[in-house]
Amino acid sequence: MSGNDMTTFVISGAARTPVGVKCGTLSNFSPEDLAVSAANESMRRAGVEPDCIDATFGGNVYQFTAPGGQDIYFPRNVALRCELPIDTPSLLVQRICGSGFQTVVSAMQQIAMPNSMDETRVALCFGAETMSRAPRLSRAPRLSGADFWEFGTNGRLEDTILAGLNHDLFHTSMMVTADEYGASVGVTREEADTFADESHRRARAANEVSHLNGGDALRGMFAFELDNLDGDPVYLAHDECVRNTTVDELSRLRGFTPNGLVTPGNASEISDGAASLVVADRARADELGLPTRFEIIGYGIAGVEPRVMGRGPVPAIQRALERSGLSKDDIGLWEINEAFAAQAVGCQKELGIPSEKLNVNGGAVAIGHPLAATGARLLVDLMYEMERRGETLGCASACIGGGQGLAVIIRDTKRG
Repeated sequence: MSGNDMTTFVISGAARTPVGVKCGTLSNFSPEDLAVSAANESMRRAGVEPDCIDATFGGNVYQFTAPGGQDIYFPRNVALRCELPIDTPSLLVQRICGSGFQTVVSAMQQIAMPNSMDETRVALCFGAETMSRAPRLSRAPRLSGADFWEFGTNGRLEDTILAGLNHDLFHTSMMVTADEYGASVGVTREEADTFADESHRRARAANEVSHLNGGDALRGMFAFELDNLDGDPVYLAHDECVRNTTVDELSRLRGFTPNGLVTPGNASEISDGAASLVVADRARADELGLPTRFEIIGYGIAGVEPRVMGRGPVPAIQRALERSGLSKDDIGLWEINEAFAAQAVGCQKELGIPSEKLNVNGGAVAIGHPLAATGARLLVDLMYEMERRGETLGCASACIGGGQGLAVIIRDTKRG
């Protein structure tokens, strides 16, 4: 690790909001509002004082969803609203669906720098998205000369969510890449629908035994309670996208893609949410008395052919395992983002991951996929579920629009 080879990275605090369905309970909050709640909760769980945070890293993809278009200040505003010192720097990262992961990777990279270059030892990482508020834009050009502050009237209207789901350079879309990848590794429509149904079933079961519902599951989630932008009080303590489904119902939905593998029922839900982690150098965490149970022991980032974007987790996981000196059989619990069921099943097939170890509390098909929050959400849920089940090693990964993948491996040091 750069100039500080002995750096050990720990997760001292981790928390996530419930995930809200599109145009649902969380839709009238800015990403900043959601991130502040998650960040404050992760710091509370870590027991870290704001003035002990050395840097912040925030992920947000759909800019201009906050009132007044203030998302360009997203990580800085979150830090200031969490009462971090004025001189604490903030960085916005954007790796699309891997942005939440990237906040952690960027924090680790900065922490690993020698003290002579950077003194960061404790970082606040967070990702948030309010996809419900993603705007429609007018692409009207500015006028020239003295009329610079005026716009033409011939601008093309653009739905920013739909625009982001396409990859114009390769003349494809995210759902088509999942369809093409799934078909290439033999995924059938029946397998995709069965996987989607199981995702909802597992998510329903997890919500029923959530710690917020008297059980011991989903302990990374906290009850979100805040006044929304209209001043109305809001309370949410479960993932809102989860539905009652059957394979028969899912099988009757029309396929949107050439091979018919992707439907509205087996694709991830457009949604809103946030997650946050406190990442620290173990030595500094020990000095501050912060929790050090969970270590980050490796990560991998890889590019893949954009037309099979959904394959991204495969090489990313392989790199993370190789760098960590592990095999896939060493991993006790997996979280692979379900951008589309066809893509997730494809990764499961290629990697040979047993179903009983993968997305055990459901995945994005049921829970939702608020883009920049997802990587952080996966790590939060993985960490707490490893503790709950007594697993030593866990891996979380996601495919990334444009043809990438990112994976992070964590270890419960109490068990190994």
